[in-house]
Amino acid sequence: MTRAARVPWHRSLSVRLFALGAVVALLAVAAATWATVRATTVAVQEEQQESFHADAKIYDALVEYAATHRSWSGAQSLVRRLGRQHDGPVTLTDTAGQVILSSDGSTEPHAPGKARARLDALDVDTALLIAPQQEPEPVTGPTDCGGEIGPSECARVIVTPTLALDPRIDGPFTTADRSAFQALQRAVRACLREAGAPSQVTLLENLSVVVPGGEARRVVTGCLDDALRAALAPYVAPPALLHMTGEGSQAEVFWDLSGPNQRRIALLAGGVLLVTLVLCAMLAATIVRPLRRMAATALRAGEGDLAARVPERRRDEIGELGRAFNRMADRREQLEEARRQMVSDVSHELRTPLANVRGWVEAARDGVVPADQELIASLHEESLHLQRLVDDLHDLALADAGELRLEPEAVELAVFLDQVASSFGAAAARAGIDLLTDCAPGAWVQADPVRLRQAVANLVANALRHTPPGGRVTLRAADGLVEVVDDGEGIPDDELSRVFERFRRVDPSRSRATGGSGLGLAIVRQIVEAHGGTATARSGLGLGTSIRLAFPTPSGQVLVTRPGGVT
Repeated sequence: MTRAARVPWHRSLSVRLFALGAVVALLAVAAATWATVRATTVAVQEEQQESFHADAKIYDALVEYAATHRSWSGAQSLVRRLGRQHDGPVTLTDTAGQVILSSDGSTEPHAPGKARARLDALDVDTALLIAPQQEPEPVTGPTDCGGEIGPSECARVIVTPTLALDPRIDGPFTTADRSAFQALQRAVRACLREAGAPSQVTLLENLSVVVPGGEARRVVTGCLDDALRAALAPYVAPPALLHMTGEGSQAEVFWDLSGPNQRRIALLAGGVLLVTLVLCAMLAATIVRPLRRMAATALRAGEGDLAARVPERRRDEIGELGRAFNRMADRREQLEEARRQMVSDVSHELRTPLANVRGWVEAARDGVVPADQELIASLHEESLHLQRLVDDLHDLALADAGELRLEPEAVELAVFLDQVASSFGAAAARAGIDLLTDCAPGAWVQADPVRLRQAVANLVANALRHTPPGGRVTLRAADGLVEVVDDGEGIPDDELSRVFERFRRVDPSRSRATGGSGLGLAIVRQIVEAHGGTATARSGLGLGTSIRLAFPTPSGQVLVTRPGGVT
């Protein structure tokens, strides 16, 4: 037996299903990983913002204290309150790390490099400062550069301090007392002279200076910052370092993006992908394996193994396909058996009359029997039987091929039944059988009259053959219906469903003389079905037989689908 050719791997349904599942799994894992990373990032950012906001509140409160007090000595209660709000210790140290104040009373020095922020009212971190910053006032100053510098060199440059001063500092610079401004201006000029820079500067009310020309601007800025710090230092607390630990000073999330967690995410994604691929492979195998088995079974059936079947254990679509395949194989086996039986029956039916004709011809040729009228009549009868058999087989072949030609027209059934009864009247009389007609008034049928006559004639001939002398055969008709009823020997129940099969005789032992060829009812069914109708039989052993032909009405419906009773 030839083995089924294997499908190339790149065209295999298993590979395609696996690839499709792998792509879907990869996309799902990638999407889930991205969503996890995105959600974690957003959570981290939100936690960081919340932590930053909490730290900013503590920083702002302490800077405000430093800007409004000249030392940290009275800030202990504030530090304790901030420690309670922070859910962790809050500690102030000097720039060397020595503890000034602590919410938990700790005195252990802290490393300056680990401080959260520097607390200096003269140089605040504006990002952590909650108090709104005042916009600098518009710079105003003298309209000329003085007499010491010529007009060609006059170019006013405004220099502002780089110190980020806390606006809450209560310093000496007020518009009512100009002495502090004058002292600051003298300090700046003295610093510039020591640095060898031009000292002709003018201090403005916003603590900026006007520099003629613009030379040594960096030096001017440094001198202004130093002078401001020296002037304001007595009014604020000294610089300090802020140390905070505990839950309130760090962002906590369920899943951060640290190195270990990144590896954990990668392992989890890889595990999910691996499990998905294994499941895809199993799914592909459950689909492809039965298909391959079915293909091998189909190949065996194609090579002549009519007993080849596939398992029907599955209850899904593949199982349904297998059951359909097995039903097809069963039907094929039945048809093959019917074909073999038909070939056997046809050969038998043809062999007998041909053998008779040959025997009589050879006997006449050899002078064994005289070539008289009786011999010619016998040969003629055998020839007619052969002709009828060939015609029947030809009609069945046309019907099987869908080429049975029909020319339907309206047939008046009363006239039609009288014609059929007249044609069989003599045969019925010889057999001692009453042949009757019973037609509804005005009944008609749309059919090919020649084919309808052929079908009904087969039924009448069959009824006469199986009705004993003294019996009765009745031809009945109504709109779209023709029925032939006899009160003959009847048909056993186990044979009734097969009476329309070819070469099927109720009694296989019947001779050709009494049993016919076995094609009559098969031809009847083919003719009626070619018209779109149905042929049904009703009988019982010793109760007679009723064969009903139902043809479609103009609306396309068959009027009666159940045969009537037996008379």
